[in-house]
Amino acid sequence: MPRIVSDLVDVYVFRRLPQRPSYDVQFLLLRRRADGPLGGTWHAVHGRILPEERAVDAAVRELLEQTGLVPQRLYSADYVSQFYDHASDAIVLAPAFAALVESRAAVRLSPAHDDFAWCDLEEAVARLLWTSQRWAVRHIHAVIACGGEEAEYYALT
Repeated sequence: MPRIVSDLVDVYVFRRLPQRPSYDVQFLLLRRRADGPLGGTWHAVHGRILPEERAVDAAVRELLEQTGLVPQRLYSADYVSQFYDHASDAIVLAPAFAALVESRAAVRLSPAHDDFAWCDLEEAVARLLWTSQRWAVRHIHAVIACGGEEAEYYALT
């Protein structure tokens, strides 16, 4: 029987550009190094929750470690990514977060990545590998990234 584990977080980073409508946001995607797992594919920030660490703290830490970015605001994305990991025979549940960063914040990649791109919604959806990732950016765009009263209910910071 597969185990159920929840030791990962996903962080979908977005920015709002000055002088643009609120719905015109960009998502940060990271490309994994060719010589690593899933090499050459595009993802959001994805990382492990350390023992005794809260998921929200892991999200902030992984964001900083993988991109050098600190969120202006952090939101619960109201979504849990779920997938089956055949190597460990586990069903993995990963809470998703949305992180708003400064429009001109400089990205500093970790050694696990070799490129990054700021993408509008459609480009992000086209580049992301997994259906759950595509669903997450669409949801974050509609409910959180464009702002508004509803987004405030998801704000953690």
